[in-house]
Amino acid sequence: MATIFSTVCAFLLAHKADIASKVIASATYDGLKKVLDFSSLKKRISKFFKKDEDAEKYLETICNTEPKNVAKPYRDIEDSFEELTGEKFDNELYNEIKNWVEENHAQISNVSKMEFKNEGGFNIGIQNAGKNIFNIQGDYQPKKD
Repeated sequence: MATIFSTVCAFLLAHKADIASKVIASATYDGLKKVLDFSSLKKRISKFFKKDEDAEKYLETICNTEPKNVAKPYRDIEDSFEELTGEKFDNELYNEIKNWVEENHAQISNVSKMEFKNEGGFNIGIQNAGKNIFNIQGDYQPKKD
């Protein structure tokens, strides 16, 4: 699944970040925050939002939402802003995002080398049990058929 953010990166950086844009597309905002420093982007775009939390929500939205206009990602940037704020889009917001992506193209390209580590527990794929399973963030008791 592509996201608005990955589409904008691919569009702005053309083939420089082709592999990275594919990795970015499969990562969520929470995952990307571990390998990309969004603080400078958030600082740059905060002036377009009434609340700091809205800038954060906007970044989360464009990093998690599938694009509708792959050939013209500017429109998704605009639509996402207007849906979140209910206000008219300022073209300068796109320029700030564009400039940040271009300034951080090396960091974005390195996203293809990112690794995710599970530091908070363990991963469970599929687990079947005929008996009770305890301590999986709450107890699981299967229903008897």
